[in-house]
Amino acid sequence: MNSTLAFSTCALALAASLAAQRLPELEPNNSVAQAQTLVPGTQVTANLAAGEQDWFAFTLAAPAEIHLRTSGNFTVSPSVDTGVFLYDATGTVRLAWNDNATGTMSDCGVNLPAGSYTAMVVGKLATTAGDYGLDFVVLPASVIQTNEGPEPNHNPGSGGVPTPITLGDTVAGDLSSPTDVDWYTFTVAGRAIVQGICYDDGGIPQLDNTQLAFFQETSPGVYTAFGTTSTLSTSHRAFTLGHPTTLAAGNYAIQVAAGTAAAGTAPFVYTKTGKYALRTRLIDMPGWNTVPEGAEPNNVPGSANVPFFVLGDTLTGYCSGSNEEDWWAFVAAGPTTIAAMCDAAATPTPMTNEDLKLYDSSGTLLTSVSSGGPGSHARLIYTVPQAGVYYLAAYGGAFALTGDYVVHTGGCDPMFVAAAWNAQPPSTNACPGSNALRPALTVASTESPQLGSTFVVRLQNALPNAVAVPFFGFSRQFANGGTVPLPYDLTPLEPDPFKKCMVRVDPLITTLVICDSSGVGYIDYVMPPILNLRGLPIFTQSLQLDPTNNAFGVSMSNDARILTGERGY
Repeated sequence: MNSTLAFSTCALALAASLAAQRLPELEPNNSVAQAQTLVPGTQVTANLAAGEQDWFAFTLAAPAEIHLRTSGNFTVSPSVDTGVFLYDATGTVRLAWNDNATGTMSDCGVNLPAGSYTAMVVGKLATTAGDYGLDFVVLPASVIQTNEGPEPNHNPGSGGVPTPITLGDTVAGDLSSPTDVDWYTFTVAGRAIVQGICYDDGGIPQLDNTQLAFFQETSPGVYTAFGTTSTLSTSHRAFTLGHPTTLAAGNYAIQVAAGTAAAGTAPFVYTKTGKYALRTRLIDMPGWNTVPEGAEPNNVPGSANVPFFVLGDTLTGYCSGSNEEDWWAFVAAGPTTIAAMCDAAATPTPMTNEDLKLYDSSGTLLTSVSSGGPGSHARLIYTVPQAGVYYLAAYGGAFALTGDYVVHTGGCDPMFVAAAWNAQPPSTNACPGSNALRPALTVASTESPQLGSTFVVRLQNALPNAVAVPFFGFSRQFANGGTVPLPYDLTPLEPDPFKKCMVRVDPLITTLVICDSSGVGYIDYVMPPILNLRGLPIFTQSLQLDPTNNAFGVSMSNDARILTGERGY
């Protein structure tokens, strides 16, 4: 989807969603018979009493990936330790569940056929109580390219016949017992990094605890474990499958097995059987071109001394010590997982220890990785969520290190884009009101702008019963179609710089909120369930009418960035 269409689609969807999408919990809903009906894209504001069960019901007209996701609240104790359990329409057959997806909150994500279902939210302990939000997300059903082959499909050294796969596909299988293991084999043609995660693409009943492991064929038909295993003790997911160095050409396998979670206490009981799906990616590092470092200094954003490269090229340079950084620039056309692996150059003075950093177009550090000490080399894997120019930097792993090095690079379509909220601090970014408070945009504990969800932003510190005008757009640099530079000073004659009221984001679409007697208001954003919008940044701010505050009669909140993603944590 091109950027203009993406902006238009998201703007129209958000504009259409400005009516409240938060619904109150309808008590009593403590049994299947009393289950409250869920509507896709809405958030239920609910409360758990100690020992209580909250039941909900929904019907899907077509297959879909659903998420039942809890979030916290704005009270002194912002997180409630929840569990979310999905059942059939009768509430008797458990189909999937999740304990702690992020912190103490839950995200039960699974692919379902059309039909009717029920869900239960409970506290982790009998004493757990408090407010929470429940988002009901409905996304397009996941596409499975490969299904596991006939059993036995485990280690060929033990008589199994693994299922061959093409990296980049999503593959699905089923563990029939806690001791069942499934193997998937693939061939790497040259230097590469392989990724694999178990996310929410599998069917029902869902495997409730997963472990992934890498194997390498070391002689014909003989596979040896290497790298690290991946498992979560509170979920069906497995995210961190990795290997310490880039892979050489050869044959490899991924093993799917039951995870290491303890059996648990009802209803938090792991059966370690059921269906799963595995997302895979190949980050190829073919070394199409060799791009040497530019003339020094080559670590300034936008400098002509910073050479551009294409992911898949090999970078070469010399570090002169003092942690001197060499920069290269590349362009990402959209959300991209990038990989870079340092190595010592063969000649003339091989460097023994290199580190890597990644910067955005303004030179702001996004991530950094260290080599782990002498004789080792840094490996960076990171998903940039949106299109733009980025900078990759290489430098010595110790202050005085010098020498020649190479950096192998590659990229691929990301397995997921994590939604994110980032607010500028009101202490430096907001214009105080006549109550001497700085209006602030905030979100509840673990609240996240996941595609298909209602994302709730709270405005606080406004005047009692104030009229607020929240607005959003897609730029922090320009407004009014690119004709007005930002930030724009609404109060140019205000002598106190800390009381300057600045428009910091493009006010493309505005809405109206009436705050309560405590000066609090809520803005509901329904994030469109369109996967092509993942990685789209939305910038938001709010203006409050405050007639006695200044000549313009307003106060301004801090501004924030909403990054849309299909992973809500």
